[in-house]
Order: sequence, then C-alpha cells, then structure tokens
Amino acid sequence: MIVFANQGDEEALREILLEYDMDISGDIEDHIVIKDKTEIMGGAKIGIYDHRFYLEVFGVKSDSRGQGLGGILLSELIKHPWKYCAECQTDPLSESRFIMTTVARGTASGFYKTYGFESCSFSEIPEPFRDQCDFCPTKDDCNPIPMIYFGGY
Repeated sequence: MIVFANQGDEEALREILLEYDMDISGDIEDHIVIKDKTEIMGGAKIGIYDHRFYLEVFGVKSDSRGQGLGGILLSELIKHPWKYCAECQTDPLSESRFIMTTVARGTASGFYKTYGFESCSFSEIPEPFRDQCDFCPTKDDCNPIPMIYFGGY
C-alpha cells in the first residue's frame, strides 16, 4: 500500500532515510510511504519545481532491500508523479509527458537506470537542489550522480 505519510509515520520513515544519510524533507505529510499492513517499508518525497518533478528523498528499509519494494515504489512514482506530489495532487502538467530528476548516490544509479532514468548534468536539477551535494561531508564517498527521467516522451 502506497499512501501519504502522517505524523505517526515520521519516526519510522526518518530511521529508513537516515540509513541513506538523508532525513525527512519538510513536512512529513508531504512524503509518501510504502507499507506492509501497518509497517513502513520505505518512503519518498516528490516536489515540483519549474514544471519538473524532483524526487527529493527515496529509500527502503535495509532488511527489505532486494525484495522488489524499491522497484514497486519507484515504478508507481514515475507512473503517476502528480498523484504523489503533495503540491499537485491533480495533474498541472500533462499526464502523458513529464520530467522527473533526482540525485542518486553513485551506487544507486544502476537502480534508477533500470527504471528508465539517465545520467544528466547538475544543471538539469532544479535550482533549490542543484548545489545540495557541494557541502555534503560524505560527497566523496557518495559519488552523487544527477539523474533524469522523461515520462511519456
């Protein structure tokens, strides 16, 4: 089940994201979670900037990796990004064509490529996030890779 998070989900989602050196981005209610009954197995947040979706955070529980949950979650997000973007739950763009970007840890780029993302330049990343890696203390270990997805093109 993929739903918007609520206050009761914050601690569990934060623990998952901290495994990736990330944290909750803004309000918890702007995040989505994938649940197995009541247990949170992963989550993400999509924002919209300059008419492009941006996947701000994404992660699944470490003991659930390799079971397909990340793929289920990412597939749903790229199928209907406007449905999971708290800022635009109706499609302000076009249901047939859209662009989504993210910055992947170097080791995660293969995962994103499996679902149609391509490497791109940091200039393709929305302005609020373009420089997010510049001051990160784990940048050298992370090897960030900007990624872009063309939905419906």
